[in-house]
Amino acid sequence: MPDRLSFLSEVWLAELADLALGLSVGDASDVSVRYVITGSPHGKVQFLIVVVDGRVAEVVVGADGHADVTATWRYPDAVGQFTGDLHPDVAYMTGRCKLTGDYARYLYGMRPLLGGASWKDVLAELAGRTDV
Repeated sequence: MPDRLSFLSEVWLAELADLALGLSVGDASDVSVRYVITGSPHGKVQFLIVVVDGRVAEVVVGADGHADVTATWRYPDAVGQFTGDLHPDVAYMTGRCKLTGDYARYLYGMRPLLGGASWKDVLAELAGRTDV
């Protein structure tokens, strides 16, 4: 594993998966969110976070798999979200993140995860090793 990771590279996404698998969302919800990030140095990047029974069960790289909602980010805003500097609710309310599909599942179903201490720890761990 390299010392420094390139944000949204395959290695970075693998690290995200390793760190996030098993994290609790806080309730028994099931939700799947596809992230689409445009304008990155790696081109258009897509990955899916799948929550089953209230825990992160999978992080799938690419466009495969069912998504309840798709969250589309421009690269600079994705950097803010995945470094913990931009809260997803604020991004959505200010138009910096576009949601298609069942947006309430993202805003409410993922809120316990995205606002939780464990997720913030994952983001901090990644941010400390990531070049943007």
